[in-house]
Amino acid sequence: MAESHAQHSDALQAFHRWRRSPEAQTPGLGGSDLDATAFISQSKLEAYLAPRVENLLVAVLKPEDRPAVTADYIRRYYLRTFATLLCINEGHWIYSFQQYRSLRDGKMPHMAESEDFPYTEDSELFKKFNAAQWQFCPKYLQYDMKDRFRPQEILPITGKTEIGRGGSATIFQITVDEAYNFLRPEVPGRPSTSSQQPHPNTFVLKTYRRDEAEKHHRIERDAYINLRWAGRPTPNIVAFYGSFIQGTSYNLILEYADRGNLRDFMRRTPKPESVEDVLLFFDRLVDIVQGVQCIHGRIGTTSSASQVLNLNGWHQDIKPANILVFGGHPESPYDCEFKIADLGLAHFKPNDSQAHDPSDLDAFGTRAYGAPETYRHHSDSQSVPLQVTPAVDIWSLGCVFSEAAVWAQYGWRTVKEYQRRRSNEIEKKTKGVNKGEQIFHWDDRILETVRDMHQDILGKTNTAHKVVREIVEKVVGDMLERGSRPHAAFVFEKAKRIIKERADLYDVRLIEPSWRVDAELAGVLKSGTITMEPPQPPPDITPCSSIWSGERGMSAAHANGTATLPDPFVSGDEPPLSLTPSMPDSPIQSGGNYGLNRLSRGNTSLDTKTPTSSQPRPPTLPHDPSSTSTTSPDSRGSAQQHLHREQSSRPTLSLEEGQRWKEKKKRGEHPILPGSENLASLNQRDHIFLVDNSETMRQYKTQIAGVASLLAYIVKDSDDDGLDIHFTQSVYQTNSKKSTGISSAIHQQPYRGIPDMRGRLGSILQEHINRFGALVSPSRSRFGRQRSPQPQKRLSFYVLTDAKWQPGDVGKVIKDLVQRMKAKGLPKEHVGIQFIRFGDDPASIDKLDELDHGLGLNAEGMDIVDHTYWNGNVWKMLLGAVNDWYDDDPP
Repeated sequence: MAESHAQHSDALQAFHRWRRSPEAQTPGLGGSDLDATAFISQSKLEAYLAPRVENLLVAVLKPEDRPAVTADYIRRYYLRTFATLLCINEGHWIYSFQQYRSLRDGKMPHMAESEDFPYTEDSELFKKFNAAQWQFCPKYLQYDMKDRFRPQEILPITGKTEIGRGGSATIFQITVDEAYNFLRPEVPGRPSTSSQQPHPNTFVLKTYRRDEAEKHHRIERDAYINLRWAGRPTPNIVAFYGSFIQGTSYNLILEYADRGNLRDFMRRTPKPESVEDVLLFFDRLVDIVQGVQCIHGRIGTTSSASQVLNLNGWHQDIKPANILVFGGHPESPYDCEFKIADLGLAHFKPNDSQAHDPSDLDAFGTRAYGAPETYRHHSDSQSVPLQVTPAVDIWSLGCVFSEAAVWAQYGWRTVKEYQRRRSNEIEKKTKGVNKGEQIFHWDDRILETVRDMHQDILGKTNTAHKVVREIVEKVVGDMLERGSRPHAAFVFEKAKRIIKERADLYDVRLIEPSWRVDAELAGVLKSGTITMEPPQPPPDITPCSSIWSGERGMSAAHANGTATLPDPFVSGDEPPLSLTPSMPDSPIQSGGNYGLNRLSRGNTSLDTKTPTSSQPRPPTLPHDPSSTSTTSPDSRGSAQQHLHREQSSRPTLSLEEGQRWKEKKKRGEHPILPGSENLASLNQRDHIFLVDNSETMRQYKTQIAGVASLLAYIVKDSDDDGLDIHFTQSVYQTNSKKSTGISSAIHQQPYRGIPDMRGRLGSILQEHINRFGALVSPSRSRFGRQRSPQPQKRLSFYVLTDAKWQPGDVGKVIKDLVQRMKAKGLPKEHVGIQFIRFGDDPASIDKLDELDHGLGLNAEGMDIVDHTYWNGNVWKMLLGAVNDWYDDDPP
C-alpha cells in the first residue's frame, strides 16, 4: 500500500490525533531560551502505540514487506523510531530501519546521517526524521550532569515557576518528570532517597544570563563540587545536583527548600515557648556550623575530608536569607533542617598556599552581617578589595545567631525592631550619612544596641530563657570578638555541649534527625569507603551521549564507583583563625534564597503543632542610643506576663468560616459569628477600601472580591454612611451600604498598569486629613432629614494589594499623616491602615514589613499600620491596625 494511501487509514489518523492531544503530550522545556516545548514520554508512547503496532504496520507497509517486519521486534527495539516515521508520514521506511542495529531506539536521537540510514535524494528523509525525533527523546537528568544541550533537545521539566531574581541570576522552582529524574545520588545500604523526600521531583533551577553569566555559573558550580564528599552533596549545605548550558543560559540544579529561608522561618513561626522547643531549635540551627566547617576545609584531623579536597575556603555571604529551611517532623515547626546556600561568592584555595595569597581578597559579600574588616566606610573605597580570612564567616554566623536568639526570646517583631535600632544608631553616628544600615558594628566595636540587647537576654531567668542566655553569653559573644575569633569546629562543639548539658539538666530527650551525617552515613563513613552508584536509566533508552560512564567531569573515584573518605566529623586540634545565597511563602512556593539579594517566596503552609500559648508582645529594647526610653525591665516583664495570659483567648475567624457565616445570614438563619464581641471595636468608624487593580493583581481578582465582600458584610452595620471603595488605577470611587456593591465594583474595574501607591493613598488620606478636628455633615437619615454636623468618625483603611508598586516613599505619606494627627491631638486609634497582602513576593513582604514595623511609629505611641495575608485571621484584617492585641500577631 502506498504511503499516501496509508494516511487515510483509521489507525493512522487516530495516531495523529493522539500525539497532538494533551493526553499524549507532557510539558517540557527546550530551545535556547528554555521555552515551553512538549514531549511524549516513553511510558505514554508504550501505553498507546504498543497495542496498535500490528494495525499500523498493516496500514503503512506493502503486502510483500509485511512478513519481514514483526510487531514484537518493533515494540522491543524500534517503537520510538516507528513513532517518528509515522509523524512524518514515512511509516513504510520501518522496513529498512529494522534491518540495522545502528538505527534502534537506543541510538536516538540521530545527530548525523549514518551509512545505514535509508538514502533519499537531498537527504530529505533524514532532515524530516531529525526534526521530528526530539519529541520522543527528552533528556534524562542525572546526578553530576555537566551537559551542554542543543536548542532542539527537550528537558523533562514539567513545571517552572519564577521565585526570585537578582543580579544576573533568576531562580525557578521546577518539577522534573519522575521517569527522567535521576538527579538524586544513591548510597548502598540506604533506603531510596526519593521515598524519604517530601518533594522527590521538585528542585530549584538557578539560571545565569547576561554579562559574565558563564563566569558566575562556573564559580558557583565549582564551589559546590569542591565541597562534595566522595561525589555526594555535603550535609548542611544545600545540595547541588548538576548543571547544564542551553543557548545563552547557564544553569544550576539545586535542592528545593520547602520552608523558605531562616528569615522567612522566623517571620512565620511563633517563637518557641517551652525549653524543649528552644533546645530543639538551637540544636538544629547549630548544625549549619558543620557546613561552615566544610567550606573552611577544617573538618576533623589531618586525615579528614579537607585533605581529600586539599582546599580551604570561606563563604562571605552568610545571612538569614542564605540559610535555607527544610521540613522535618510534622508535629513541631522547630524540628527542621537548616542548610547554607549560595556559594556564588565563596573562595577556595589550596591548603599549602602562602599567606596573603591573591585569592584571599574579599568578594564584597553581605554588608549587614559582614565582619568589621570587610566594611568600607567611604564610597571611594567600595571597589578596593580587602584581605580576608575564614574568620569573616564566624562573625556573620555570630550575627545570625544573635538575631535567632532575639527571635527565640521575644519573637519576630522584636527582630525587626532590633534591626531598626541598629540602623538608627548607625545613622546617628554618621550624622545621617549612612541611612538604612543594619550592621552590627562601628569602628571595629559592636554597637551599643547589640550589646544592650544581649545584656537584656542575659538578664532572663526562666528555664527556656536560660538556654538562649547561654548561647548568647558563651557562643555568640566569642564569635563577635574584634580580634581572634574561634574556628568553626570550636563553635560547633561548644554550642552542642551547652545544648546537651541543658537537655540533660531538664531531662529533655533530643531525637537525632535522620539527615544528620552520623545517622545518615552510619557504618559507611566509619568504614572509610563509600560506594557510589550513579542512577541508571531504563535499558536501551540511554541518552545520545554516554552519560552513565562516569566520563563527564566525575572524579576518577566517582567514575570507578568507589571513593575513600574518613569520618568527616572526627574531633581534632586545629590552629586558631585570625568571612551566600539567599526566596516566597510557597510550598516552593518557598524556595528560599539561592543566591539572590531578594528572592520570591510563595505561600508556605506549615503543618505545625500550635504552641501552648501565643507569642508575647515584644518588650521595648533595654536602651536605644537614638531615643530616651525609660521603661523599666520589671514593668516590661509584668506587661508581658499579663499579655501572655490573655493571648490564648484571642478570637480567630478564618475566611472560610466567615463565608459560611455570611451565607447562613443571607439565607435568613441566625448563626453565631465567632469573635462577634469584636464588632463593638468597629462600630461608628468610617470603613474605606483601597483596591490595587494593577496588572499583577488580575490573577487574584476572585480572592479580592471574596475578601472585600466578607469584610464589608461584617462592618456594613457599623458604618451608617456606607462603605467607600477606591481603586489605585482609576479615580472611580463608590459608596455602598451593601457588600454586593463592593464586590460588583471590584469585578467591573479593569486591571492594568503599575500602581502609584504613594500618590493614590496620599490623595485619599488627604481628603480625610482636611477634616481633622472639623465637624462633618453626615448623610441624611432614612426619613430624609439632614442630621446635625458631628465630629469626624474614626477611620479604618483597608488596602488590598500585592505591594508591587511604582517607586515611591509610601512610608513618608503615613508618617506625615501621623504628624497631622499629633498636631490635632488625635489618638492613634483615630486612623488605622491595614494592608492585606496578596501573593508572596519576598520584596513585597519586606516592603509591607517596613511599613508595619520600620517607620518608628511604635516608639511614638502611634502605630497605626498593620499588614497580614489575605487568607489569614479575618479579625486581624479588621482590627490589626487599631487594636494592639491583634497587631502583635505575625503577619
